[in-house]
Amino acid sequence: MGPAPHQPRGRWREFAVRLAFELLVVFIGVYAASALAEYEQERARAERRHQVRLALIREIEGLTANTRTAAENLGRLLADYDSLTVAGIRPPLDQLVWLEPVRIQPHVWEATLQGGALELLDVSTIYRLSEFYNEFNLGLAQIEQLRESTQRLLLPNSGRGPDAFYDASGELRPAYAWHVSGLRRLQALAASITERGTDLVAELRAAEGMDSAAER
Repeated sequence: MGPAPHQPRGRWREFAVRLAFELLVVFIGVYAASALAEYEQERARAERRHQVRLALIREIEGLTANTRTAAENLGRLLADYDSLTVAGIRPPLDQLVWLEPVRIQPHVWEATLQGGALELLDVSTIYRLSEFYNEFNLGLAQIEQLRESTQRLLLPNSGRGPDAFYDASGELRPAYAWHVSGLRRLQALAASITERGTDLVAELRAAEGMDSAAER
């Protein structure tokens, strides 16, 4: 009769141990499931970040290829113009015209903004991307403004000869000086966009562990 009173306590201890074990199993299962879900989410974010970076690299390389060409062509055009004016020749301004509209849209950047993908990138990269695309859009606006002014103010007088554009001393008349100065600003802006974009591509490639000189 002596040991009987201890049996309920023994069963309670056994029940408590079993309960604790079951709770531990549940906790481990919940924690493991949570950790797995977090891992899967982070892996998905990393893959999306990878895709966004690659898309931006391709777009920026394409844009800077155009701005590099524009900067080089405008540089040569303006150098020829300066050489002629230094030699006392009054070159016709209708040779310095920009008539073709530029239809280049940064679709990847716009999709990145609208799709909320900026949160995948660090603040420094976002800032540099914003700087690049803002400057690029400024360049597009200047091209369109110069093109419109050329068509409206310059071309209607292109058949009047040099005297319509230059004064007796060979200087451009104030009514047309905007044209050459506008081309100079555009050339400098194209060169700046190219340099900024080249640096940005190198930064994005480094973040991806890519060789900056490697082919796409």
